[in-house]
Amino acid sequence: MDFSDIIYEKADRIATVTMNRPDKMNAWTPKMGADIRQAMLDADHDDNVGAIILTGAGRAYCAGADMTGLSEISQGRASAGGAVAAPQYDIAKDARPDYRTQYSWMLALKKPVIGAINGACVGLGFTLCLYQDIRIASDKARMGLIFVQRGLAIEHGSSWMLPRIIGATRAMELAVTGRLVDAQEALAIGLVNRVVPHEKLMETAREVAGHIASKCSPLGVSQAKKMIWDHLFTDLVTAIKEDDASMQMMTKSEDFAEGVKAFIEKRSPRFKGK
Repeated sequence: MDFSDIIYEKADRIATVTMNRPDKMNAWTPKMGADIRQAMLDADHDDNVGAIILTGAGRAYCAGADMTGLSEISQGRASAGGAVAAPQYDIAKDARPDYRTQYSWMLALKKPVIGAINGACVGLGFTLCLYQDIRIASDKARMGLIFVQRGLAIEHGSSWMLPRIIGATRAMELAVTGRLVDAQEALAIGLVNRVVPHEKLMETAREVAGHIASKCSPLGVSQAKKMIWDHLFTDLVTAIKEDDASMQMMTKSEDFAEGVKAFIEKRSPRFKGK
């Protein structure tokens, strides 16, 4: 695969996707979005990949949409339609319609997506990170919606995702002020899972990804991810029934048999995702 706006690497059962426009603070373009999607879908279909990391090159994670495109929209020379279109991406056929949009498709991936937030994460970059399963921030990270400071509001389902991550009142404050939060505040409000020294960011992200990829059942991980996200849309009774059905299915899997056998034999499991 030939990518111009990202770097895509696979090693030790981890796929790493790096947004690679450092001179533009990794400002988002349609090409970057297409490259990320293609790389992540490739990783999701690769049995030798257990987890995916998304990060940015240079001093930013993603500083929002490329200002050239925004300037053209503001002056009437371009339409915002392309930025909000919702094509049916190549994800699981049984995935919810909620996951078949321009950014929410990451929730339908079988592999967990770990955001390694290395710096500025604002605007569209902030929206993007909300659709990742685990967020690890550098102590240099700065995060925020910022849209109201540009004459805009909120986009691409952030109004649904953010309150479910940090609560409605905190989400409201960030949305209507557009202010940035530093890494420690992001941790305190539950926006990120961990904060680590900047120089330890990728090492930590790889440790988390490596643990998932080497210690955990791929089938179990994909089922756990599916249950967590799907059940944000349902009630407790349905969640209980679907959790139990998933668990029953898992007890008949090769991974369950291997997990029990490895525990008894006091060795690392050799899961196959079956």
